[in-house]
Amino acid sequence: MLHRRSFLKHVGYAAVCSCCSLNGAWAADAVPLVCTELALPDYKLALEIAIDENLANDPAKENVTASEAISLYKKKWNPDRRILNVSFLTEPKYLQKVITQAQGWESYIGLKFRFGNSSPDVLVAFDEGGSWSFVGTDSRYYAQRGRPSMNFGWFDDATEEEEFRRTTLHEFGHALSLVHEHSHPSGDISWKKQAVYDYYAKQGWTPQDVDQQVFAKYQLSQINGSAYDPTSIMHYPIAKELVSNQADVVGWNTKLSKLDQEVISKLYPSNDRGLPSREVAL
Repeated sequence: MLHRRSFLKHVGYAAVCSCCSLNGAWAADAVPLVCTELALPDYKLALEIAIDENLANDPAKENVTASEAISLYKKKWNPDRRILNVSFLTEPKYLQKVITQAQGWESYIGLKFRFGNSSPDVLVAFDEGGSWSFVGTDSRYYAQRGRPSMNFGWFDDATEEEEFRRTTLHEFGHALSLVHEHSHPSGDISWKKQAVYDYYAKQGWTPQDVDQQVFAKYQLSQINGSAYDPTSIMHYPIAKELVSNQADVVGWNTKLSKLDQEVISKLYPSNDRGLPSREVAL
């Protein structure tokens, strides 16, 4: 068994991403299970944590290296830390599948995940419902208080490997500071707004919710990139019924795109000092 602290059960945390399930494919009467992207509500506190973690997150510097994917540069982990500690509130039978899929990012970054550590940077729950993650260094605030910063809400022993890969890579992408690609300022998606409002009303979203979660875009000053990538693991699926230009349809991206690999390599480059040990704490 992996070692972990006895965390207090927390109720009422704010989730960042409760992403679409592959099994919830587009159907006229389906209730969408989609991402609600939020952040640590206290902006000043979030920025303080981000700068404490990585001085390059200070917006006064504005000197981050340009890359070709969307990332909140103010929430990047310090690339010199080399290890990101990940703990679990529970240990389901399929836990190793989640660990294996999360390690899919490691081929492209100068960081390693250390799973089972008792002082987590990322704290994972498996509560039924949505799957979500806080973005980047916001995770540290919740994890260090024994409150989950990531959740996988629809995995079970029967979940297909492709779904483990898709959802796990997506959520750990958020934890590494990546945000939803459909919010990229360079993405010019031909939304049918009324159709989108009607679709998301099925899960109780108001038009204001849809404006914020679907139509709103990040400013260039908020991101670390320039090229829009519809093949990104971080992209929302977009049904043909929701856009007027069928070129904007996006399917279920289930693996890291070439640009995903390139941008994460730029955000967390490898160096010649070698990685510290990543033994699992037992």
